[in-house]
Amino acid sequence: MDIDDAPLDPDFYDFSGDDFAGDKEIQKIRKEEAAFNKMMNDCISMVTHAFGASPASHRNLKHFLLHKSVHTPFVRESYEGRWKQHTFYFCIFQYSSSVHAGRLYNSGTDHYFAGLINLGKTYPHTIGQPETLALKLENLVLKTDVDFSHARKFSRRFHVICKDRQALQTLLFNKDLNRLAAHPDAEFELNEKQCYFRPSRKPISPEGTAGFIELVKVFLELF
Repeated sequence: MDIDDAPLDPDFYDFSGDDFAGDKEIQKIRKEEAAFNKMMNDCISMVTHAFGASPASHRNLKHFLLHKSVHTPFVRESYEGRWKQHTFYFCIFQYSSSVHAGRLYNSGTDHYFAGLINLGKTYPHTIGQPETLALKLENLVLKTDVDFSHARKFSRRFHVICKDRQALQTLLFNKDLNRLAAHPDAEFELNEKQCYFRPSRKPISPEGTAGFIELVKVFLELF
């Protein structure tokens, strides 16, 4: 059709209609995406409201091994909040996940909450993760797990490795580490004067968000 022959009716150029309105599969996907986006926004609002947080610039988290261990982490949003006299940073980062089952392959993306606080003292590089059978068996040979006699409940729940065991035990001797036992899926990393942590390796959810809020308070009050 020559441009001179184009219809003058404005409805001819109306592209606002939904070409997939009758496609049940497309409509289902759209509804799921809308529900997911609402859930994410609600979870972020829960945290920002709890700590009066506001958007902040992204921080470089590459020096934390726990962050690097996640497959292609991408920081989606960043915030700074406050609890009592303490300020802290938290972000929502996106990561890739995939599952192989025979000839089948499925991949996608999920999202985590992660927090970062500044420490009043310098700590030796330390990583704490949930205790697992594999880590227990590894410790029988390597003897790397750091125990804390004043926090037995914490020591039973977490496997802690550190470059300077004695220095860490001294620095944490008067801290109520047993409070972290209420968050058995949490992971944390102390790196000089910063602490990086996340509530679990599970994707963001309303229940996990409530746990993250409580975990932030525990870390800020402990350190």
